[in-house]
Amino acid sequence: MKKPWREIKEMKARFCELALGLCVFFGPWAADKVCAQAASSQGNGLALHLTLAQAIEEALKANPSLKARGHQSRAAESEAKAADRSRWGALNAVGSYSYLNDDQIIRPMSSELMANGILGAPWDRSQAHYGLSYEIPLYLGGRLHNQIQIAKLEAKRSAELHEGTRWQVRFNVVSLYSSLQALEQAALALDGQIAALTQTRTNLDQMVSIGKRPEVDRLKVIEELEAARASHASLGADRRKVASLLLSVVGRDPAIELEVDPQTAPSMAATSGSALPLTVDDNSAIRAAKLAAEQAARGVKVARSDLLPRVIASANVFEHTGTRTDRDEETWGATVSVVLPLFEGGSRLLRVSAARARQAAAEEALRQAQLQTLAAWQDAVAKLEAAQTNLAAAAARVTAAAEAARIEQVRYDTGSSTIEDLLRARYREQAARAALATARADFVISAERINTIAEKEILP
Repeated sequence: MKKPWREIKEMKARFCELALGLCVFFGPWAADKVCAQAASSQGNGLALHLTLAQAIEEALKANPSLKARGHQSRAAESEAKAADRSRWGALNAVGSYSYLNDDQIIRPMSSELMANGILGAPWDRSQAHYGLSYEIPLYLGGRLHNQIQIAKLEAKRSAELHEGTRWQVRFNVVSLYSSLQALEQAALALDGQIAALTQTRTNLDQMVSIGKRPEVDRLKVIEELEAARASHASLGADRRKVASLLLSVVGRDPAIELEVDPQTAPSMAATSGSALPLTVDDNSAIRAAKLAAEQAARGVKVARSDLLPRVIASANVFEHTGTRTDRDEETWGATVSVVLPLFEGGSRLLRVSAARARQAAAEEALRQAQLQTLAAWQDAVAKLEAAQTNLAAAAARVTAAAEAARIEQVRYDTGSSTIEDLLRARYREQAARAALATARADFVISAERINTIAEKEILP
């Protein structure tokens, strides 16, 4: 028969592995600001108490991964605005200085310049040229328009990824918080077991001393009592680990002592399968994949634009001077250039082929995102239904196990039962309470998983 604190070990190991897995993507980060707040709390010797709502609120404000996504989203928005404004061309200030081997004319030759003869032209070997240059694209075969649209799509995709991260952070907080509550409830169950075993050992000390019970009964109780204490210490270490992970997710110093609300029975009033949608076909992951596919389609148009002519207009105004001449010459001009692509070794066609391959890959990635979301939804609904059943069964199990333990205690006290029967009953009671804590946490996590996949408050 599996001993109850072994069940506890399996339960807490499962919770801790889940908690660690949920937080892997957060990675290392700097938290100087929150560490200063944590130092203040530690200096006062006070534990930090967080409700679930407070933990979620803090995580959505201070979680490093979520903040990083926010910065990336804002950067993408700025890139999109920059790309859109590039259609207005570029105005630059230009300047140069030249020192030549002999005197040369300081500005381009013109008929007006030669009106006074060649000797009357401005000559100098030390020359400076400065002015303004402006260039604007008139036609690029659709390249500029599609590049602007790609940048705008990237901004939207980044915003969708930020939204998805927001829901994932929320799910991580709920999972870790519920796991921490379950570990504390399991520790309370062990406390009750330890108290009962301690009382039984005290009674046996007296009974053994007067010869009413054999010494072996007392030794069996001592062995089980010490095993329960060891399991309790292990639970404490695992609680510290899960609490540290939760503090990390909310952006606080993991060394802070954390207190959470006691675990309560969750409400199952609005969690029937009929209340859930049959499927989810629109969340941030799917929308981001759709935007990526649209970007890839635009990328094909950008690649095709290399096969089309380009028309660019430019204008400039320059001042030309020298160190030995007393004349400053001003020139200006406007140009319209047409570039016809003729030959580049076939590289343009290869780039079009590569863009089409990227488009096909993006379309398959969209299909994969849709299938993964559908599969995750079916899994989440199945886990929710299983959690409902397990929760009801665990509650009934606690009631039965507690009554059985009470009866076995009475039987043992009256001499009609053995110490093994009593210990087995105590084991079953403690294991049932631990299983109830696990079932409650699983139910809360399963409900939150539904909300996370749908990215809206379907279940309370």
